[in-house]
Amino acid sequence: MESTGIPLQRILAVAVGVVLLLCHLQEGYGAVAAAGTSQSGLSISIRGISSSVPFSTSHARAASAASSSLLTTSLTVSAVSSSASYSASTVFPSIHIHSTATSRSASATVSSGPSGPTQSLDPGTASDIATVLDRRLSIIIEAVGSAANLSTWLSTLGADGKWPESEIDYTTGCTARRANWPAEDHWTRISIMAAAWHGGLADASNYKNDSSLLDAISRAMDYWFVNDFTNPSCLDQGGLSTCPCGTPGFWNTNWFSNIIGIPELVGESCNLLGAANMTPTQLSNCSNILDRAFGTFGRSVNGLGFLTGANTLDVAKIGIDSGLLTNNATLVTAGYLRIHREVVVQNATRADGIREDGSFGQHGGIIYNGNYGKDYTNDVLALEIAAAGTQFSAQNANTSSQAAFETLLGGDLWMVYRNVITGVQHWDFSVLPRFITFPVSDNQATASLKINISQIQELGNLWGSETIQSVYNSLAVNSWTANSGDIIGNRMFYDNDYMVQRGRGYVSTLRMYSARTSNTECVNSQNPFGFHLSDGTLYTYLQGDEYEDIAAAWDWNLIPGTTLDYNATPLSCNFTEWNGTQAFVGGVSDGSVGAAAMRYTNPYTGSLSFQKAWFFLDDDVSHIMISYAESNSSSANPVVSVLDQKRLNGNVYVNGRALRQGGNFSYVESLWHDGVGYTFDHGLLDGRSDLAVDFGARSGDWAAIGVSTAGNISVDLFSAWINHGSGNRLDVPIAYTAYPATTFKIFQRKRADTQLLSIRNDQSVSAVYDTKHRTAMIVFWDVLGGSITFVPGLLDTPITIQASANSAVIYKLDDGNVTVSDPSQTFTTLNLAIQVGLLGRRPKGWGSERTRTISFTLPGGGMAGSSVTKAL
Repeated sequence: MESTGIPLQRILAVAVGVVLLLCHLQEGYGAVAAAGTSQSGLSISIRGISSSVPFSTSHARAASAASSSLLTTSLTVSAVSSSASYSASTVFPSIHIHSTATSRSASATVSSGPSGPTQSLDPGTASDIATVLDRRLSIIIEAVGSAANLSTWLSTLGADGKWPESEIDYTTGCTARRANWPAEDHWTRISIMAAAWHGGLADASNYKNDSSLLDAISRAMDYWFVNDFTNPSCLDQGGLSTCPCGTPGFWNTNWFSNIIGIPELVGESCNLLGAANMTPTQLSNCSNILDRAFGTFGRSVNGLGFLTGANTLDVAKIGIDSGLLTNNATLVTAGYLRIHREVVVQNATRADGIREDGSFGQHGGIIYNGNYGKDYTNDVLALEIAAAGTQFSAQNANTSSQAAFETLLGGDLWMVYRNVITGVQHWDFSVLPRFITFPVSDNQATASLKINISQIQELGNLWGSETIQSVYNSLAVNSWTANSGDIIGNRMFYDNDYMVQRGRGYVSTLRMYSARTSNTECVNSQNPFGFHLSDGTLYTYLQGDEYEDIAAAWDWNLIPGTTLDYNATPLSCNFTEWNGTQAFVGGVSDGSVGAAAMRYTNPYTGSLSFQKAWFFLDDDVSHIMISYAESNSSSANPVVSVLDQKRLNGNVYVNGRALRQGGNFSYVESLWHDGVGYTFDHGLLDGRSDLAVDFGARSGDWAAIGVSTAGNISVDLFSAWINHGSGNRLDVPIAYTAYPATTFKIFQRKRADTQLLSIRNDQSVSAVYDTKHRTAMIVFWDVLGGSITFVPGLLDTPITIQASANSAVIYKLDDGNVTVSDPSQTFTTLNLAIQVGLLGRRPKGWGSERTRTISFTLPGGGMAGSSVTKAL
């Protein structure tokens, strides 16, 4: 740094003050706080001082205070397509900020220079930047893809840098496909070629520093740069009046491709080449694409709103890549600040991002650990591994990001199952929402976890996090069943109405929705028939292939576990996503067992209402109660409760006899197929309520449910459901019990050994008592609570439990522990009174008194709906 006559520490202080000031101004300007670039490139110059001074966040407060005592300093900000002007005197009286509008050509034939000047950095910062870049490149190469087709790509690349239309569909603008824009393959190929040229890509060592490969990369980059859009409105307003159809350039009507999809690939490709190996024009164009994406912070993106959750991390990563490309420490710092601000626990209802319970939300109330949460996790892993030990690390930044990320990974672990046939781990379909419409072959979110778990191990070691290390250890276990990691127990994700029960040899997941959450979504024509995907959906994974690659062929009115009026709700993309109408949805869990409850009214048609409870008991038994249902449907739309719909695998047994064909069955006591058995209470023995079973070949077209081009499929499916009737003559209440992970013989024996007492099942209370394990589970549906009485055993005293409000309760008689929750998330306290009779054996630890009262203070905020345990 040249001498200015001002002490160095004061120069540093004013630089930090300027950076912090930009943080305050970002919302109005649409630029990124503390960044060296803006929507199409911010250049920051401080007169009399070097262009930018890096800072450590630990000195920010002192530095910003010190800056106010300096003589007036002028800061000039140049940004594309911006005429905003700010006066900062009210915040920092000695600093004046002006905005100068400029324009940048995206043409590869015009050089405007890189957007952010290379900075003169102190040795420590320069070392940190070099460390982050070196690690970043290694991570990019590790994930970039296979070089198997590289020689073919080189042979078919035209002299103009374009691949044949038969290989890449370059359709752009209004007629381009919105989801998974095929034109992005152009940059996917460039990124793999750049990785091969850089070195380190598997099976591509002969291409390292190859001049002919570099020439091909240069031509391919220039082809895109020449055709890049120059109208800034096309970033997120394609097809509207500001960027009408026919506007020149490569753009998509989906903001994602323009702001994340293409810029991510550009940032990776340009960094792999390095600034020294590109022309000034190419470097400028790389920066232009990156900076205009990074500049979307602080403004509403058309079709999305403000960046949140995974989108925040994706765009922050693009800004970091831009800073690494131009050696711009302030831009790298700005990107990491965005990361650390986002990687925190979000407590607002419907918040995007990490929730207190370990679930991940995106799009305002949809649980999405398995797609957006997966991308979010990959961003954190990549960027924090790169930053470890530097000033940019979450640890050195003194943030809560590490604890938040541990919370997310701890939740993820419960949502993973293993396909033991292929040896691949997958996300539960209920945390994939619309991505259920892709087959495995499309290599989308259904294909695998799509997370390099070795990076989880690496970051756990770098951070010294036992929690993260334990997640890796669990995921690394080669389980022989779908229960990846052999996790045993129950977990309620109260922020997103989702419960998981994991037992010996199986994983069961339950997806509900409430007035606080949404059911699913249809975006870009993906998932047009998914309305029922959260109507109490219950998946049971045994080998892990039960539901794989069947969505194109299955009946979307028979989603596993759901209760619905068959075919009464029109299924279409425009009417797929809905908020729930009822508050009383949730569950209680003590970590080993749990109970979930869902009060439901169809938000679209209003034609069906029901109350349904799921009790996940010890010894891998679950008991399901439908206590109430009301419908105005016709006989053509019977109300049904679906037991399952999955791949057919072996014989189907009803009442112990193998079926030759499906049909409707009355007076049914049991059903078994493919490792799951069911027994039915008296509701299926009165001749009114039928069990329907169907199995055989079913076909469908992936294109009918989304954008996959995998074509038609035919698959043998099994489905079974209870027919409750129609109109006002519904056969409810009913109850049934499920026995997962059983052979047919074990099922027969286990059903005889299981001793469950349905205490009560009506519109006010659903309750069951597990005699063998001496556990009572109760759902009090009424807002004022209620009471139940039951006799645990032949020689036991009667027990009465009274609750002061609607609630879910687990009472374990042998240890005296009582666990409660408020699924409605409306009460702050709950009082329980437990009374024993005069005669008979009392529960363990009970004295001479007949009544005990226990008061619970219920959690609020981000933990509302979570469980509380006390001992009597």
